[in-house]
Amino acid sequence: MSTTEIQEKVKYVSDKHGRNREVILPYKLFRELMELKVTMEIYKQEDVQKSLKKSKRQVREGKGKSFTSAYTAIQWLRQ
Repeated sequence: MSTTEIQEKVKYVSDKHGRNREVILPYKLFRELMELKVTMEIYKQEDVQKSLKKSKRQVREGKGKSFTSAYTAIQWLRQ
C-alpha cells in the first residue's frame, strides 16, 4: 500500500488547537504496519547485520554459489 493510500484511509484526531494528536486506521492497515515493524526489528538485530555483512563479503570474494531455482539450492543444502 502506498503512502498516499494510507493517508486516504486514516482518520486524524485533532486537539482544540487543530494539531493532529492521534490517528484512527483500519485494522488491516494496522496489522500490515505491525508486520513491517517486526520485520524491521529482525533486520536491525546485530546477528542479522553481521550475517548480511559476511554474506556480502563472501559474494565479493567469489565464494558464493548460484542456483537456477530454490529447489536446486535446497537439494544442494541437503548434501
